[in-house]
Amino acid sequence: MKLFYSGLVVFLLSLSSATAQQAIQVQQHRTVHPAVFQQFPNSFEVDQWQLLKAFSASIGDTVRIQLSKKHAFSGVITDKVQQSPNLHTLNIRGLHFEGAMMHISHNTAPDVEQAIRARILHPKKGDVMVLVQEESKYIFRKEEQQFFLAE
Repeated sequence: MKLFYSGLVVFLLSLSSATAQQAIQVQQHRTVHPAVFQQFPNSFEVDQWQLLKAFSASIGDTVRIQLSKKHAFSGVITDKVQQSPNLHTLNIRGLHFEGAMMHISHNTAPDVEQAIRARILHPKKGDVMVLVQEESKYIFRKEEQQFFLAE
């Protein structure tokens, strides 16, 4: 009887593996979007005070942030939120890059690694500008948009 059940198990296993679904090959095509920040260099230093002065404006105000000697970002503040006593955020809708948004966060907590975080993106374009801190300098870097979500 044991031999019968053993044979039945082997038969069922071989039958299930023979009728298993074949893997379907999926072809994915990445949509290439045009860049919106073509006139910006790949990376450049920005004065942190240019970013911080935008926090003194109110919702609906137009602000101009001088990103470098040659480049500025102008836009209208659409959101201003104090998420905690130490964390303030702004969303600025760009005027010259139609549909582009700048998101800036300022964290004043004493143990924070990077006090200012920012990015400029357009959800239908191929590039994004991301603020990083290197030592005591803040630098905007151009990155591919596919690695970032529009919020």
